[in-house]
Amino acid sequence: MKKQLAIIILVCSVSFGVFAAPVNTTCPVGARPIRTDITSIYQGKTVAFCCLKCKAKFDAAPSKFAANIK
Repeated sequence: MKKQLAIIILVCSVSFGVFAAPVNTTCPVGARPIRTDITSIYQGKTVAFCCLKCKAKFDAAPSKFAANIK
């Protein structure tokens, strides 16, 4: 049962873009190179950040930083 649940979660994650490549190469908050392991989903797209602090700032007010996604 656990294995089936893990497969379902994986399929759903891939379907909804959780494992998609980031759309940006520079952190929209800190303007530094991104780390691909620190991401959020914004308007269906994966956005990466340089650090967890920047991710937290973005998650709190994404529209404030959305113009910086490059």
